[in-house]
Amino acid sequence: MKKSIFYLLVFTTSLIISNNIKAQDCELYFPHEKGTIVETTSYDKKNNQSSVLKQTVLENTESAGVTTIRVKNEIVSDESENVNSSEFTIKCQNGEFYINMDSYLNQEQMSAYQGMQVDVDADALTIPANLQAGQMLNNGKVTASVKNSGIKIFSITVDITNRKVDGFEKITTTAGTFDCVKISYDAESKIGFIKVKSSSKQWFSKGVGAVKTENYDKKGNLESSSLITKITK
Repeated sequence: MKKSIFYLLVFTTSLIISNNIKAQDCELYFPHEKGTIVETTSYDKKNNQSSVLKQTVLENTESAGVTTIRVKNEIVSDESENVNSSEFTIKCQNGEFYINMDSYLNQEQMSAYQGMQVDVDADALTIPANLQAGQMLNNGKVTASVKNSGIKIFSITVDITNRKVDGFEKITTTAGTFDCVKISYDAESKIGFIKVKSSSKQWFSKGVGAVKTENYDKKGNLESSSLITKITK
């Protein structure tokens, strides 16, 4: 009986340690402390402010080695006083951080459909632990189907390809200075029969998120950008 109890204790301890190691392997490229508010300001090609995105961490839970973060999104466009609000979840599991692919949809454009039903179907775009310069990352696709009274009007699809770790840089904004990994990718957006090719660069910081983003057209001209401008804890 004593041996059985001893082996049970050893097994239970090993399981707890194993789950803790898995949780520690996760590198969260997103704020994870409950109540944290991150404000990201977007700019047009002429560097004029176009909108502000406020993300609030509502909940952070861990279960069986999986970290799940529930977030509230609030977007305020400079062209409107209306606030487009939504919620989403992100997770970190088995050493991989799962990105919310809704963010690859044009958020200002999507706010125009706030009163309609929008169904989003997305692949799992990830950032693994222990990144290295030159490393290729997985591709992804996100599709938003816009419906009115249950009838599909049109869909928006964004294909993300050629994701690569370009290197590591420090980025300074009004919110502070951050150690970032720089990731680039190509994108093809499709609305109906219209296709638009573009490319982007993003600077991610652990525990913070996408500190900086630059979006370019197919000719390499800067179309828009964004910066984290305020963090409140």
